[in-house]
This record gives sequence, C-alpha cells and structure tokens, in this order.
Amino acid sequence: MAALISGFDWATTRLGPRSAWPPCLTAAVDIMLSAQAQIVVFWGEDFIALYNDAYAPTIGDKHPRALGHPARENWAELWNDLEPLLHSVLQDGNTIAAKDRPFYIERHGYPETAYFDISYSPVRDADGRVLGVFCIVNETTERVRADQALRESEERFRAVISQSATGIVQWELDGRFVLVNGRFCEIVGYPESELLGMRMQDIIYPDDLRENMRLFEMTMATGESFEIEKRYVRKDGSLVWVTDSVSGLRDSSGRIQRVAGIVIDINERKRAQEVERRLAAIIASSDDAILSTDLKMVITSWNTGAERLYGQSAEEAIGQSVMMLVPDDRSEEEPAILARIRAGQKVEPYETKRRRKNGELVDVLLSVSPIYDAYGRIIGASKIAHDISAKKEAERLQTVLVGELNHRVKNVLATVMAIARQTLGRSDADKFSVETFEARLSSMARAHDLLIHGKWEQAELTTVIAQALSPYPKDRFEISGPPINLAPRAVVSISLALHELATNAAKYGALSVPDGRVAIAWSLEGGKSDRLKLRWEESRGPVVMPPTRKGFGSRLIESLLAAELNGKVHVSYEPSGLICEVHAAAGIGWDQALDPEE
Repeated sequence: MAALISGFDWATTRLGPRSAWPPCLTAAVDIMLSAQAQIVVFWGEDFIALYNDAYAPTIGDKHPRALGHPARENWAELWNDLEPLLHSVLQDGNTIAAKDRPFYIERHGYPETAYFDISYSPVRDADGRVLGVFCIVNETTERVRADQALRESEERFRAVISQSATGIVQWELDGRFVLVNGRFCEIVGYPESELLGMRMQDIIYPDDLRENMRLFEMTMATGESFEIEKRYVRKDGSLVWVTDSVSGLRDSSGRIQRVAGIVIDINERKRAQEVERRLAAIIASSDDAILSTDLKMVITSWNTGAERLYGQSAEEAIGQSVMMLVPDDRSEEEPAILARIRAGQKVEPYETKRRRKNGELVDVLLSVSPIYDAYGRIIGASKIAHDISAKKEAERLQTVLVGELNHRVKNVLATVMAIARQTLGRSDADKFSVETFEARLSSMARAHDLLIHGKWEQAELTTVIAQALSPYPKDRFEISGPPINLAPRAVVSISLALHELATNAAKYGALSVPDGRVAIAWSLEGGKSDRLKLRWEESRGPVVMPPTRKGFGSRLIESLLAAELNGKVHVSYEPSGLICEVHAAAGIGWDQALDPEE
C-alpha cells in the first residue's frame, strides 16, 4: 500500500500532491502504513479514502479502486449507515467506538453483513481543526457468526434437553447434580430444585451402587463410556429401572471434569421381561404339551411337555410342519383351525387324537389361540394339548364295568330269586327256611366281598374256598391245589356250591361228627393245563345213603356250576362220604395264576 499511495496521482484529487498535504495528514498516513492493525483514513469533506495493507482484505473487490476516491463512491450500499458516523467525527470532533458493529457491505460480488470492532477518531491540524477521520477497525465477522452459531446450538441443545423423551443429566465428579432435564425429574420423581442439591449416589438403589461406582472409576481411568442397567429410588420410595449411558466431559486439557448421562426408563420393559420369564417357566414346567406355529403351520416353539407327550425333542420338532402330529384321518383339522386363527378366533378345548413319534395315537384335549405381534397382527397360533389317555381309558373301563355290573346284578337277582323259590316257596318249609335263605345270601355276599377287593376282575381260588368255609373250623379241612384266578361269575357260583356242600356236610355228612374231615383238591390237566378238575371228598363221617329226591342244594351244585363253568359236575354218594367232582375247560371262568416260585 505504501507503493500504491506513493505512486498515486494525488494531484487529481482534492487532497492535491503529497507535498501539499498538511502535516497532520502526512503523520496519520505514516502511522497507518506502519501499523499492523486494520486502518483506513477518510479525509476532508469528501471523505477520500486511504488505507493500509491490513485493511485491504476487509473491502474485498473494492481494493484498489477505493484508494484516493470519496467513500461514497465505493461504500454506496452502506453510505446511509457510514456517513452519520463520519460526520459525527468530522463535524463534531467526536470519537466513536463500538464492538461487533454490523455493516451491510458488498465486497465479494454479493451483499453480506459483516461485523467490526471500530474506533473512529478525529485528525486535527495545528489549530485544532478536524480535517479527517482516523478509523481503526477489526473485523469480527467470523467470531460473531461462530458465537451466534454457538448460541443457536446451545438453544437447540437446551430445547432438545428440555423436550427430550429421555432423561439427560450432568454431575460433578463427586456426584453432585449440575444439570437435569424435565424427563429425568419425572423418572426419579424429584423436582429440579431438589435434585440440584443432591448427589447421584443419593438416589441409586444400594444394591446397584457398587457396580455403578466400579464402572465410573473405570471411566475415570480409561476415559471409556459405559452403559448400565440399574435402579433409582424415587422420592416416594418406589424403584424404577433405567438404562444409564455415561460419558466423561473433558476440559481443554483433555481431563474429565464432569460426567453426563442419558437415562432411559426401562421399568415397563423389565416388568414385561419378568412376565415373559414367568410364562416361560410355566410353559417349560407344564405337564401339558405347549407349542406354537406360524401361519404356514411350521412349528416355532416346543416345550418339555410336548417332548414327553409326542416323543420328539425341540430340536427335532422346531421347523417341521405340525401336520406330522395329525393322523391321516384327521388331516382337515389343522387347516380348519388355521382358518379360525387367521380370523382372530380362539379354538375352545376339544377332544381329538394326535400322533406320537413312534406312530402311536394319543387322545388329547386340544385348545388353540392366536399369537399377535407388537402391532396387533396375527402371526401364528399357540396350541395346548392335554393328555387324556387315562381319562379315555377310565371312561372305557367304566363303560365295561357298568355293563358287567348290570349283567352281574341281573345274575345275582336271578340267583336270589331261585334261592328264594327253593328255600321259602315249598309247602313243607319249616322253621329253618328263613335261616337257610339268610345263610345262602351271606355266602353270596362274602363272594362279592372278594370281587370288590379284586376290583371286580378276579379272585384267587384258595381265597374263595377259605371265604366260603369261614363259618367252620379250619382243622376239619384239607385244601390243596395250584394258584388259580377265578372270573367273577365263577367266584359266585363256586362260593354258593361250596356253601351248599358245607351246609349239607354239617347236617348229614362229615362235618356233623367231631372226627369228620373234608378234602378239597384241584389240579390242572392236559398238555397245556387247559382243564380244571376240582374235587370235594368227605370222610370219617356217618354212612351216606343216596337221597330219595334232589333238593335245591344238589340242583344248584349240578346245574349252576355246570352252566357257569361250561363243564361237567358229578356228585356221588359213597358210603364213606359224599364226593363232588367238577371238570371245567380253560378260559371259561378261570385263568392259571402265576406260581410264586416261578
């Protein structure tokens, strides 16, 4: 600029040649050129411009044409703003200073607002007259804009903090809160005024404090951020689960001076996880088979109850079609169920059959419900199958038992009617008829007691004989034979027959005298033990005479046993004692029992 000023034809301006310049102007220009500050001098009424190298960049493309010309020519866009300042100095002798003063200027081919620190001072001659304006300026546009951007950023940050749906908090290294937003206050239940007088340690649940402090110390040592799930103690004493993302805030030297945390309330998530854990435990421990499928009928979950019921592990079942469980004759069930599930309907429990891994069918009580995703869309089906095999078997057995009981009751009533007719219906019935009738009914009752203990399925022959002969001394009998299980109808028949034989022996035969004995023996005959032989033989009793007519007892023995056992009965009246032999085919009223010694 010194060369430009020296070579400029000042004679063409109102300043005239440099030799004619007043000393105060020469001094001002000398000071200006040697200074490092941005300086421009506006001289005279026309405010002719002179400036130094430091100032030239601030006027952009106005340089160098602005040199030696009136300010109004080159600062026309801001003249209305600049002229009053210059006149105030030139005419009134004022000194004007300002910080970050804005000026609207066009210096790079486009208009902009630039900012300057300015100091406008009067230049006086020896007589004290103001002849020019000495302007020291410092452009602060970048700093002002940076400050504005920073303020705007801070305002946005404050807005984000205040309106954030997450808790934002800052605290000193000793834990004292220095900043909390509204959401954090909501999470912990304290107002901002109270929190700013508290420490982070004051609201952390004691059981979580040690781990929190360990991670904090790690951050102080390494500078690394950390995230922790922990519980805060709210003002009302309740606990709230949060995720806290913690970072250190560094100063210009890189040292951590404060700590910031982003806090998210996860209380509902924790509750949901707890519910999920409980449901998972219930499902895992359930005896029922619980599984789920997607809308393509592909199995997506499989509990241990399903493993037990169907015989397949979760690894084997998951990913397979649920149709592998459906019997061929029920193949339409699953598509029908899926159609109802797609419609959002629950399939109420119903009885059906499903197939095990080994191919066996199992009776189940099946219920099905839709599975929804987080958006309320149906994405699959949940199935619960309860094994009702035992129930079905019990129902079948009950049906059989009811039918059998019905049959047996009819048989018992027929037998009772026959006993009554023979005992009480004779014209020569004596005073013993009622007692005889009661004795026969008691024998039937004892036989039924045996069947009750055998669940109405069978009774062992030795036990039947002992029960039928219980009214008589045991030492009067010799009983021998292999274990034999009798069917219910044979139990009643043999009990009544033995009762009749014992009653007859007590009146007329071996049991009517002190030394009389009765031998009862049975055996299995045939290559495969397919025939039963039962023998009653009396001895050491009175001489036996064949009866002149058959009474009810004889007819009962011969006809009832023969009919019920589908065999033959032979009664002989030997002088030494009565003998009764019964021959029955295998499977008709009896089965060979397991020999305990085998």
